[in-house]
Amino acid sequence: MTHTPTLPPARIQRTMRLSTLEGSITQLFINWTTGSVLTGYLLHLGAGPKELALVAAVPMLAQVVSPFAALLAARFGSRKTLSALFAALGRGLWILAALLPLLNLPHAWATPVLVALVAVSAVFQAACGSLWSAFMGDVVPDRERGRYFGMRTGVAGVVGMLGNLAAGVVLDRLAAPLNFQVVLGVGVLCALIGAALVLLHDEPPIPRQRVDLRATFTAPWRDRNFRRFLAFSTHWHFSVMLAGPFVFAYFLGQLHLSFTQIAVWSAIASSCALVTSWWWGRVADHVGNKPVLRFGTILAGVGLPGSWILAGLSGRVEFIWLSAVLDAVAWGAIGPALFNLALGSAPREGRTAFFAMFSLVSGLAGCVGGLIAGPLLSGFLAHPLTTSLFTWTGYHTLFALSGVARANSWLLLRRVREPGEARLREGVRAVRVRGRTPVNAGD
Repeated sequence: MTHTPTLPPARIQRTMRLSTLEGSITQLFINWTTGSVLTGYLLHLGAGPKELALVAAVPMLAQVVSPFAALLAARFGSRKTLSALFAALGRGLWILAALLPLLNLPHAWATPVLVALVAVSAVFQAACGSLWSAFMGDVVPDRERGRYFGMRTGVAGVVGMLGNLAAGVVLDRLAAPLNFQVVLGVGVLCALIGAALVLLHDEPPIPRQRVDLRATFTAPWRDRNFRRFLAFSTHWHFSVMLAGPFVFAYFLGQLHLSFTQIAVWSAIASSCALVTSWWWGRVADHVGNKPVLRFGTILAGVGLPGSWILAGLSGRVEFIWLSAVLDAVAWGAIGPALFNLALGSAPREGRTAFFAMFSLVSGLAGCVGGLIAGPLLSGFLAHPLTTSLFTWTGYHTLFALSGVARANSWLLLRRVREPGEARLREGVRAVRVRGRTPVNAGD
């Protein structure tokens, strides 16, 4: 069953255009406070595997605040305003990370302080994310979700690509820590502009109401289909975070790539994602999000860890460029499809609470995966396997473990029901051969 947006069509289109602009600007902040930038900064401060895993895990743990954000929004009556406020607070805190080298802290304190800043910032950003997702889910018409969010992801990816290239040049040409300070400082400025743009969005009105906190936590679990979706999400985010914290550390430390080379990797992935995200969105509008998500998760489990491992075993950087293309294909399918399946699995009434629970469960699962990954990697690194042809390191073992777990996520995904779901080949054929705009089978 589809819902009829409560905003006039002109206001819907205006908000969708603003959201694309906001997402592109905010993507610069995201890219410049995560990935190779944050990993490089941590390594400069002396972080090891456990610290790298912890700084990747704490943002996931922060998502436990999502149900409380949903409760606050119901009482306040505006998700948009709270979303912008939380965004400004959480992202603005990163200016302290940029100023960290100027605080004259003992060297041993630098990494723990940065991890703490990441954690506090993540609390506000998690609250922002769940509220933004809920109100934008009400803005965008059901039949346009796949195309719109796929297009938005692709455009933001291209802007992020250009940002990564610029950051790579700055990081390689300026001395540390000034290079990290410049990138982080500009990122904060972009984040605050993005938060201001959220205030210009139009939000479908919701009545102020007193919501039972217990109901906020229990209602999503009483819905059988959404409960199955949560089981899949738990497994998926746990599997991803087993390897996620160490990919860029592997690129920098094991493969000895420069920041510019990593920026080129991101540029390849983002350029391809501009096409793949939009294309997968059109396919999902025709066959549903579940078949697209199944394909993406299997590819992310087999293709990505496999190419990282082959690059290390062979010493050929070409496998890393291949992984950039596979990354775009896999995550171009996963990102919009996972978001839209979460929206589609939740009833419109109470959607904020359902999406908050999705954020909470995903965050906890990812946090546990990240926290386990640190000690696992430390143990695996202590037992490398050297042959006359290659050296198998702890990174390879961890990537293989994560890959197997990712690829098996479809076993839980197949239990989730999605109205209008069809075979993936039908959607691919409709987009590729017929060249028409797909229509959701449930409309």
